[in-house]
Amino acid sequence: MTDVTQIPHPHDFDPTYGYSFEELLKVPAPETEPSDFVEFWEALYKKAEAVPLNLSIEACDSPYPGYRLLKANYDVYPDYRVGAWVVIPEDSSSAKLGMVVGHGYGGRDAPGEDRIAPDRITIFPVAPGFHISADERLPFNDAGLHVIHGIESKDTYLIGPCCAAYWRAIDVLKEIAPTTIEHFHYAGWSFGGGIGALMLPWEKRFQTAELGQPTFGHHPIRLKCKCVGSGEAVRRLHHTQPEIEASLAYFDSVTASKYIKVPTVFVCSRFDPAVAPPGQFAVANAHPGPKRIAVLTTGHFAYDYPEYASEYAAYDRDIADLLQNRLA
Repeated sequence: MTDVTQIPHPHDFDPTYGYSFEELLKVPAPETEPSDFVEFWEALYKKAEAVPLNLSIEACDSPYPGYRLLKANYDVYPDYRVGAWVVIPEDSSSAKLGMVVGHGYGGRDAPGEDRIAPDRITIFPVAPGFHISADERLPFNDAGLHVIHGIESKDTYLIGPCCAAYWRAIDVLKEIAPTTIEHFHYAGWSFGGGIGALMLPWEKRFQTAELGQPTFGHHPIRLKCKCVGSGEAVRRLHHTQPEIEASLAYFDSVTASKYIKVPTVFVCSRFDPAVAPPGQFAVANAHPGPKRIAVLTTGHFAYDYPEYASEYAAYDRDIADLLQNRLA
């Protein structure tokens, strides 16, 4: 196992944050769960589902041989209109898997080709404020501003509508393929991993999930960790507005992970300058199971290390087991 404390890097902070691997596996959930956490999220889900979808679909030229490409637009709570890319096999008779794929805090300007396969219909929803989900009321493609938009209240924080965009992606798939899909799966990394942890407990139609390097995890730790990701904007704002802790407590992906009911593969990094590893592992640790944790040496950081190929091979096996109901 590569000694992550010896990885050369340009940062003026330690991307391991002083945690050993053994300590990462023991990071507990924060003791900041609001008494009405579940009620808040269940109510938000109901409000999100009550918004008429107003779905529009546009066929696009597909750069993927054997697949059709659609651009979908739909309304989400409270009053945003978002876009999504949908990729469908030309012969979709065997496409029984409906996959919802999140994106990182750089947004998404095209589908992720690595998620396209003949056995699935894949939707790539774009969160409000990014690319085809631009809104003049929101920061455009700016993670640092996006992550603090509306943060002063749990009822206005933009992360809530982002979850709504991902919830309603299932409804888009059901409109496009009302009888084909038998299994809904969520996959998201970084921003998409954090949003996934927050939204999964309340959306009962998902049957499996993959959460990679999830953000928004363990805010009491996260607010102390300097980083190069969106969390740095939150940390700096907290210096002058400590009262944001009250709303952040409702958007802690560790707290939410305790309520996830579906088998999940987590992918967590021991060294990560963008998403602090203790937050990542805390999200995985909180999940009641069934689960697996695929461990990577580094995240959000390019570094050539000996275990790279074997780590990603193990991750691939975990995902295959997950989708074939072999996760113990």
